[in-house]
Amino acid sequence: MKIGIFWYWNHQVIGIAHTFEYEQADSIGLIDSPYTHVEYWTTLQEQYPELQNYEYEQIPRGRIIFDKNKSKAIMYLDKSLLYKSKVKRLYSFFDLDEKKVILRKDPHYRIL
Repeated sequence: MKIGIFWYWNHQVIGIAHTFEYEQADSIGLIDSPYTHVEYWTTLQEQYPELQNYEYEQIPRGRIIFDKNKSKAIMYLDKSLLYKSKVKRLYSFFDLDEKKVILRKDPHYRIL
């Protein structure tokens, strides 16, 4: 199981997925990735030159955090990604067991 940030581009998940330690939990038991979409976007633009003409918020995106209290990952994502085939790719990218994931559409991640 990993946490991180992602975009869904050309039928694939791109972004960064990384492991975490339980000791990283904040005061309410959440473990979040230190990566931000704004900062990581330039790295992806170098890897995918076709993204040079896009801003980070123009591509469907989201974030995976871990809730230590529930022992589940929480997947925040744009509502356009709430399709079984897309969510399965996200599970695979982050090594997630779908039974241990809470899906949450979040207006913060809407496409602009």
